Amino acid sequence: MIDPQSAPRPLPAEQVLEIAAPMLTDVGGTWRLTDGPMLRSGSLGIRVLPSHSDDHRHLDLEILLNADRADVPTIVDCSTGLAADPVEAARQAIQEWIETCLVTVLEMVEQQGRLATHFRSSDQGGFIGWHAIVGSVTGWSVDGSQDKQEWLAEAMPWSTLAPVITPGLDRPFLNGVRMLIGQGGDFTECEIRINGQRHEPSASALAALDWPRTKDFGLARTFVLLVGPD
Repeated sequence: MIDPQSAPRPLPAEQVLEIAAPMLTDVGGTWRLTDGPMLRSGSLGIRVLPSHSDDHRHLDLEILLNADRADVPTIVDCSTGLAADPVEAARQAIQEWIETCLVTVLEMVEQQGRLATHFRSSDQGGFIGWHAIVGSVTGWSVDGSQDKQEWLAEAMPWSTLAPVITPGLDRPFLNGVRMLIGQGGDFTECEIRINGQRHEPSASALAALDWPRTKDFGLARTFVLLVGPD
């Protein structure tokens, strides 16, 4: 039996942000740690939320589009590292979150096509009724294959599932949609979160699509920022 007291403890929020600051600066902006604790670059802010997981490698992160105004919507997402070491796991989780979620917000601000991909509602891969900004597809597998990541990038299931996802959108102008496929053998875990909350109809619809089933476990994820109406 594992003694819970011997298990690694989650890193303090301030330490997570200290790890994140130079990683964020490499993508864009000049990020500094402020009280809260919070990272700020101009009006943008990032802070660590209380985790909804018992796993010490799991991070819940929030992007504040205007850190000076509480009435402006925020974008939330979560990520989990793989390493046993808490610091390295935090780096992994942050990097995955940057590549999938954060880049969509920075791209919305920049509008240069440098960090994420834009889809108009009428485009192939578009999300009906919304302008979609899609981050990178990340993931891993036990056997080193990228089958699920390739499928997610090529099939663009956010477009196919738009009619199922749309009823779960609870904001009129800005919604964050995280998509995740995890499967190996008889185990399957598909997840769609809308503004940080799991949306079961969409998760079930994603699980039913024809993505690659494999013997060894593999995982793929991406993030779609819906800006609208388009």
